[in-house]
Amino acid sequence: MDINYQYPSIFNDVIGPVMRGPSSSHCAASLRIGRMARDLMNGDLKDILIQFDPKSSVAHTHHTQGSDMGLLGGFLGWEAHDERLTDYQKAIEDADINVRIEIKDFNANHPHYLAHPNAYKLTLKNHKETHQLIALSIGGGMIEVKEIDQVNVSMAGDYYETLIYVED
Repeated sequence: MDINYQYPSIFNDVIGPVMRGPSSSHCAASLRIGRMARDLMNGDLKDILIQFDPKSSVAHTHHTQGSDMGLLGGFLGWEAHDERLTDYQKAIEDADINVRIEIKDFNANHPHYLAHPNAYKLTLKNHKETHQLIALSIGGGMIEVKEIDQVNVSMAGDYYETLIYVED
């Protein structure tokens, strides 16, 4: 048996993720994406640009379906069931993190996965580094990080991974 195999969870894989609603694809998944972005920046976030393609479902529902709440809660390091999630806007302001959301056409020059209906393109900055992350919400609160700093990856956030940066 593969040592990385995880048995299905009745709560997360059958009933759905333990989370605050309204949508696991938007809220729980975006929170996981936000937490991975936070980890990429070692918890030091100052400026964040969130981009959605205008043809995506997230572009038109990010506020009403909880994507904003999830992402920003994830940037703060919160869990999907955290009762503070409804106060995410004030908490981001209190943390002095500047967040901008843009609806931007991801034309043919971009990778095909940016056409996914739940694609998130994040540019993350602090006083010493900048990183870019592209991730997808693939349903039921599950995610896949497709690209970090323009390097293809495949990360689901379900176990710890180490990224090593080299010059060449």
